[in-house]
Amino acid sequence: MKKCSYCGKEYPDDATVCAIDGQALSDPSERNTVKGVWRGAYGYAMPEKLAGSKPVPFTLKLKQGWFGHFTGTVTEDAPQGMPGTGVIDGYFGSQTIEFTKQMPVGYIARSDGSLMTLREYIIGEGHECEHDLPSAPISYEGTFLDASRVQGTWIINPRRIPLSGGLHLSMPQATGFWCAEFITTDIKANPTGGPTEPFFDKALLPQPEPDDAKGTAFRRMGKFNAADAEKLLKKFEQANLRFEINSDDSPIRQMMPFAAVTGGYSGTAPMIEIFVHPNDEAKAVEIMDEDNKV
Repeated sequence: MKKCSYCGKEYPDDATVCAIDGQALSDPSERNTVKGVWRGAYGYAMPEKLAGSKPVPFTLKLKQGWFGHFTGTVTEDAPQGMPGTGVIDGYFGSQTIEFTKQMPVGYIARSDGSLMTLREYIIGEGHECEHDLPSAPISYEGTFLDASRVQGTWIINPRRIPLSGGLHLSMPQATGFWCAEFITTDIKANPTGGPTEPFFDKALLPQPEPDDAKGTAFRRMGKFNAADAEKLLKKFEQANLRFEINSDDSPIRQMMPFAAVTGGYSGTAPMIEIFVHPNDEAKAVEIMDEDNKV
């Protein structure tokens, strides 16, 4: 069966054009737009750390722009999901997708899996906090399994939240998996349930990076587009931090020169994964926070 990548209607294998919208029926493994409503779910890489942690269903409503760029909104299902409507900004190709998601209010999970706002947590720790804080940006990347299904990984980079009196609240890195399924081009639709396919296929997800040859496990700081990575690594160099980088299009970690893997526009250039020596992690997080103060 072939499926129209625009409206989702299915046709026999010998069909060539969608009778509804006139779109060519391309290879079922390819997609030429992400416009429309997607139903998905995400989970944590180590759910055993959160009692009762379950995959969180969500709905993406996306609008297509130029040169693979898209924007949109995201809502997460109660009770596990964060309240409010978040914003989406990203890029996609025929087989891959990457985007940033940010929710209006930041939450953290209690040990029983329930949520509290960052403001509630900070006040509970005895600090002042006059207003709710936005969530940290969450970076998603994925691969299309076919024209209607995508899966991949997400990451929240470590950061420090400034508190009164010159103190800081350190927030660790968080990672996990996600998948989504195309539902309809009707942006007003509000589907429930799904995705109908299995949550994710671990065999298709990236494997953990091995320790470096010297036996020291460098700490993963996250993935960044080429432009952001270049600015960050220049600051790491100025601070004499020990770091390594890994480009999405190369299985081998690389030291310098960094310029060899940063060509192209940020939306189409490979994402750059950054690692730092464990003794330099605290300083690296401090430098990252200087660019992302709340």
